[in-house]
Amino acid sequence: REQAKATLGDRFDIKGFHDTGLDAGGVPLTVLERVIGDWVASRQA
Repeated sequence: REQAKATLGDRFDIKGFHDTGLDAGGVPLTVLERVIGDWVASRQA
């Protein structure tokens, strides 16, 4: 979370962050990192 917050700054959305993680379901942390990374990238565009 802190990495996403630092990268996005004012564009960070805690609800969107949590929803993205929960929507991924029970996945390994490596997959969750990729899912969150994709979410961060989409918020930067």
